[in-house]
Amino acid sequence: MNRHMLARGAVLAGLVLALGACDQGLTEVNVDPNAPTNVGAEYILPHTIETGVSRICCSRGMLDDWAQQTAEIQYAEETIGNVRPASMDGIWDGFYGTDLQDAQDIIDKGTESGKANIQGVGMIWKEWLFSQLTDLFGNVPYSEALQGAENTTPAYDAQADIYAGMLQHLTDAQAMLGSGGGDFGGGDIFYGNDWGKWKRFANSLRMRLAMRMSEVDPTTAQAEFVAAYNAGGFTSNDDNAELKWPGDPYGNPNWENCICGNGVRDDNSVSSTLVDTLLSLNDPRLKFYAEPAAVDSAVVYLGLGGMFDGQPYNGEFNGDHTPDLPLGNYSRIGDYWRSNGQFTPSVILSYSEVLFLEAEAAYRGWISADAGALYTQAVQAAFDMYTDTKYPTAPSAADRDAYLQNARVVYAGNNATGFAQIQLQKWIALYQVGMEAWSNWRRVRIPDLKPGPDLAAGLGGINIIPVRVPYPSNEQSLNNASLMAAVQAQGGGLSLVTNMWWDVNSNN
Repeated sequence: MNRHMLARGAVLAGLVLALGACDQGLTEVNVDPNAPTNVGAEYILPHTIETGVSRICCSRGMLDDWAQQTAEIQYAEETIGNVRPASMDGIWDGFYGTDLQDAQDIIDKGTESGKANIQGVGMIWKEWLFSQLTDLFGNVPYSEALQGAENTTPAYDAQADIYAGMLQHLTDAQAMLGSGGGDFGGGDIFYGNDWGKWKRFANSLRMRLAMRMSEVDPTTAQAEFVAAYNAGGFTSNDDNAELKWPGDPYGNPNWENCICGNGVRDDNSVSSTLVDTLLSLNDPRLKFYAEPAAVDSAVVYLGLGGMFDGQPYNGEFNGDHTPDLPLGNYSRIGDYWRSNGQFTPSVILSYSEVLFLEAEAAYRGWISADAGALYTQAVQAAFDMYTDTKYPTAPSAADRDAYLQNARVVYAGNNATGFAQIQLQKWIALYQVGMEAWSNWRRVRIPDLKPGPDLAAGLGGINIIPVRVPYPSNEQSLNNASLMAAVQAQGGGLSLVTNMWWDVNSNN
């Protein structure tokens, strides 16, 4: 369901209200039929999914850059740490003012009508939104959030408490789902009212959040992970949580923002870190992830990049304010997402990621499973997700099988090398899921990413890859006391250099 359909539904709902008003007399003459006060959950759900996913995907100008999977080649403020206050205001206000409020409205409607499926899905989506918000900013309003005029200056919850709340609410929500609990009609644009898939999404998200805690609270992390694992996560790529874009004028953000689609800008290349990593592994996904450079002189000039399948590939340095060469010398994001990407889904959680999480859990001894087998299945699933698209540059099954025989890809065993392989292949598989690639890197610091040459200027002389986004300027005006208490509790938060609660690794 796209926004045209959403608007049509809202108009129909307004028409119903307006017709009812005809029997109420002239006192109702000022009711706006195009601004209904009671919109059904079947219309709210697709709106909050579309806006929430768009908000995270459209932030990848900095998040994918900080994960060193893409790089800005124009307007590189965020990539060097000069995050614009308006960007943070937009993310914060969008989450709290639209996305989370919509999710809460769905929960309230499900609760009031006694429809457990409506309530449960609203809860799952609300916690996914909060997981993105807290992993961007750290401590945020959670327990006192979304109370409207009743509390306009909510306190900020500690991130540890937010994680505990998210895990509990996801556990409760997935237990609600089943037959007889109502549905969203055509409004469930994720899973089409398949409650089994919604359950698996909730449990998979629980596994992600539990593993995020692995370095700071391993005992709780293990208990929460095992509970979610036993409850059942994704079982195939058919379970992937993804927004299937309807196409023009609402396409994949890479296409939307590109001159190939409706946009006028074309800012991103693939990162030199990603290109050089894939080249070193002879990874056939390179020609799918990236377009060849228009000319190959950058390869010679910079001594980076190289030839693959007879074509030149070269990425831009991350944290570099200006490209060293003309834009045509850099590989752009693959045309599956960019020039032909209007219908390409935006994935927010995949079967492959779940398998990598399970492989790590097996490596840690949390679950009784073969870490190497799960790792191999995770790589297979990452390939198959694209092989199944039949796109011309997508890797084939033969490519996948040959890659898995690569000596550098074969699992080295339950040792430091094996753990690093899990994390490296996960980072590669999370291409175009920049928020999660950046978050997982912050947790384990694999691969070994290096700050770019211009990051020090953007971060006041501190040459590190950003580990958070700064709180929005609006909060400093509207909720300053709560904000300052949160900053003090975390030892920072107004810049990009203060670690998250779950990020106990030293800054790079």
